[in-house]
Amino acid sequence: MIIDMHAHSFPDRIAGRAMAGLIRATRGVLTSIGDGTLTNHLDQMDHDGVDMACLLQIATKPTQFEVLMRTAKAIRDGEFGERAQRKIIPFPSVHPADPDLFAHLDEIAAEGFKGVKFHPYYQDFSLADPSVWPMFRKVADLGLVVECHCGYDVGYPDRFDACGPKEVAALLRNVKGLTFIAAHLGGCAGFGPHETDPLVDLGCYADTSALFCNWYRDEEMRLLHSWPTERLLFATDFPWTVYSEAIRWVKEFRDPADWDAIFSGNARRLLGI
Repeated sequence: MIIDMHAHSFPDRIAGRAMAGLIRATRGVLTSIGDGTLTNHLDQMDHDGVDMACLLQIATKPTQFEVLMRTAKAIRDGEFGERAQRKIIPFPSVHPADPDLFAHLDEIAAEGFKGVKFHPYYQDFSLADPSVWPMFRKVADLGLVVECHCGYDVGYPDRFDACGPKEVAALLRNVKGLTFIAAHLGGCAGFGPHETDPLVDLGCYADTSALFCNWYRDEEMRLLHSWPTERLLFATDFPWTVYSEAIRWVKEFRDPADWDAIFSGNARRLLGI
């Protein structure tokens, strides 16, 4: 079984507009796989034998919670078809400036969703800012999984101050019991060798969605090889990575004895599957 812990796609009617904006933000550095639609995403999963994917939403404004939740519920309830209902695990998102933040987190948990997505650059906050720690304590108390962008983001080339290894460490030292997945191999991109190492002792999970393997390849290879098996999760950041290549990359650097845990076992444990 293969579960992609970190993927993005959009309802077919808005995918063109959403992808155009994202591609502009990357300044041509990244090339998307397909057209960004949920339909194309499911087709790619079927083609490469990916059984399930966590679909990560990002609330870039405090007012976006309701529309994102409607989409998440529609996927869960089968309004986008049986295939999406069976294969897609929606992760809604809240904005830290949402005046109804805590009620909305309660709603996410009450509706049975397993986790929540944050992106400190798109949402303009730092993981090391004490003002957001109560939000993460609430997430921990609700038993939700956090999937968070960490490290360099090509759309924000001048920012390294919100979600690097030091900021992740500050959060985890101050919010105990938080199930935190640091995307992009612990957020190593943009930082020096071994800067993510303290995160291992803090119980941090990492996902394998490393987009910058030609820029920070040595450090990414080291982390992919050495991060504790029980805290490493297969992920792609689809539609920015080809599934078959992401699968091959993990298999190249991990012993076959680790594959079951990384490709699905750890995700099934965190998501209760």
